[in-house]
Amino acid sequence: MDYAGVTGQWAVSVARRVHRCGVETSSPIIDETWVSIDLALYLRYRVGAHKLAARFRLDVDPGSGAWPTNADRFASAVFHALPTEPQHDPFVDEQGYRWWSAVVPQSGWATAVHSRRIVTIC
Repeated sequence: MDYAGVTGQWAVSVARRVHRCGVETSSPIIDETWVSIDLALYLRYRVGAHKLAARFRLDVDPGSGAWPTNADRFASAVFHALPTEPQHDPFVDEQGYRWWSAVVPQSGWATAVHSRRIVTIC
């Protein structure tokens, strides 16, 4: 998938900023952030005892629903949009993370979570 106007470089910049948000706060704790080759942002994180995960498209700001123009604001919106409780009937990966997304990956969760990556930040 290719989102018009979203480049790999911009996606990596957003991923680094989101991961930094998790380092600078006590909750949620981000364990892993990556950008897949379909230019989607994936995060594994923890809130208390909950192991959660989320996938975000990078062409829609989760805070405003508008086209994102600023990587810092977009990363902050993603970080603040992370669910703090498990979602209803999530996909659970082999590491026990419960996945959420506004749009389920077209290829299915198992394929998407194991797809090739542009960058991984741990």
